[in-house]
Amino acid sequence: MGGMSADGREWVEQLPAELDGQRALLRGLLRECESNDSIRWLVIACSLGRGAADRLSDLDMGMGVADEHFDEAILDVRRTVDGLGELVDSYHHQLPGLTMGHERIFAQYADRCQVDLVVLPASAYESVGPIRDEVVLYDPDNRLARTFQQTAVTPEQVREWAFGGWCALADLGKYLRRGSPWEALQRLTEAQGQLWRLWAAVRGVPNPQFGLTSLLDFAPGQIPAEMEATVSDLSPGRLLAAARHSARLLTEVGEHLRPGQRAALPLAMGRYVTSDLHDLATSLDAY
Repeated sequence: MGGMSADGREWVEQLPAELDGQRALLRGLLRECESNDSIRWLVIACSLGRGAADRLSDLDMGMGVADEHFDEAILDVRRTVDGLGELVDSYHHQLPGLTMGHERIFAQYADRCQVDLVVLPASAYESVGPIRDEVVLYDPDNRLARTFQQTAVTPEQVREWAFGGWCALADLGKYLRRGSPWEALQRLTEAQGQLWRLWAAVRGVPNPQFGLTSLLDFAPGQIPAEMEATVSDLSPGRLLAAARHSARLLTEVGEHLRPGQRAALPLAMGRYVTSDLHDLATSLDAY
């Protein structure tokens, strides 16, 4: 129901009893919205917005504050979030790649509830727009009137994700030759992350940049069984086998992309890394 008007308090009160902890946090946030003129909108999404949350689900939220009061409003929001419950600790920082003014605030509470809140200038919603399963909790200006529209994955994104996967596997080979399995395992995990993004793009699920999370959220029955073979422990031989399987899947997933996306794939990089991993398997007795 992205962008649609909603009675925030009514929506919060209709949450199931299992989500009493989350409900208490949301009540506190709504009280702050209603008492602080600088706050112009509040939305929630992901598992709570989709109606699939459990007692361990965090609150994935966005908040818009008046552009001209952004800096001072951020300080108020930090204090509010810290005071919503029995705080363990909180952290605020900038999200990588997001160039507009913003702040992400993450808070952990003693009852295991969590708030993950991105604060933006109120006008930023015009450029960011709604996301899938977004519920509007507070919008006195009726600013959030648009509905979610999924956009296609661009060829540039496909190239970035595929290149990232191949680079991770190239590094894995390097670290195996150096006898550093921990670093090789780390690169294997990075390659898996890029593979999940590409599979999400092929399946056409919302927010494919979130990879496995989006697949589990929107297409849990379409997780490729072949991905199990990309998992490894610290054994050099099993790391190499998982890497070679990952390389095969990186090649295969590209065959299922749309023609324009497929044209952006780094095919030369893929051939090089696949050959390099093959050479590693045949030339190093240890593997």
